[in-house]
Amino acid sequence: MKEEKAIATIEGWEDGKPYIRDTSKLDRWELQSAERLTIHIGDEDVVLVQDPHSNHLGGYIWLTSIVFCKYLYALSHKRDRHNFIQLDRNKRWVELGSGVGLIGIMLHKLGLENVTITDIAELLPTMERNVEANNYAVHTITGRRENTAKQDNQSIIVEPLLWNDAEAISHIKSMGDIDYIVACDCIYSEASAIDLVETMDHLATSQTYIICISEVRNQAAQDAFLAEAKKRFTVDLIPAIQWQKKVTDISFDETLNLYRLRKPKRATK
Repeated sequence: MKEEKAIATIEGWEDGKPYIRDTSKLDRWELQSAERLTIHIGDEDVVLVQDPHSNHLGGYIWLTSIVFCKYLYALSHKRDRHNFIQLDRNKRWVELGSGVGLIGIMLHKLGLENVTITDIAELLPTMERNVEANNYAVHTITGRRENTAKQDNQSIIVEPLLWNDAEAISHIKSMGDIDYIVACDCIYSEASAIDLVETMDHLATSQTYIICISEVRNQAAQDAFLAEAKKRFTVDLIPAIQWQKKVTDISFDETLNLYRLRKPKRATK
């Protein structure tokens, strides 16, 4: 029997004793109960710390982010000029609801030099620890902490962004137009779904691609997101068979929706 490849190496405490072991399954409980994880994506490793007891949903890993990183890795190794996701090193990426920072860090490991990860202020210390655990420098726009290194291809921008906060959105926009906005597992309530869409609207230009990937847990929240998004964007649901076939080394049973959003271009006179 072929041995399954480890998805992650996890560390923590169990029955009062420390443990370290590999796991080859997308087991929510096992991954979220670890205190330290090394996520294995192809030949890349992403080191993460997390708080299994966090009061915030973003305080620990979510399975969809691992699946999406596997997809990004596949795209980076088999370029498809017809795919709307192009991992060009000079494109600007902004992630909403970054949580522990896996996707933003993975994007940087894949060669993207201009990556900004955001979440509520309470989660920034964990995000910063994880950036530094992967040997990158933390860079800030607002000056909330001293930048120990210039913004370059060895740094990741980490900023607070409470959805629909005009001042925070202004800071993110001050660094220039955004090529890609990504939000993973950010659709979890009807009220927050509307704030998420409004934040995307404020950040995006007609040239911005918005990638929203979500496990379907709350259909009402999905419906609220789509209803609001369709008022502001063209919205496409990417067929699962089109993108999930690229994720070959893990299996998952959850229903994952991958949406592509884009602002309609204004007609010129």
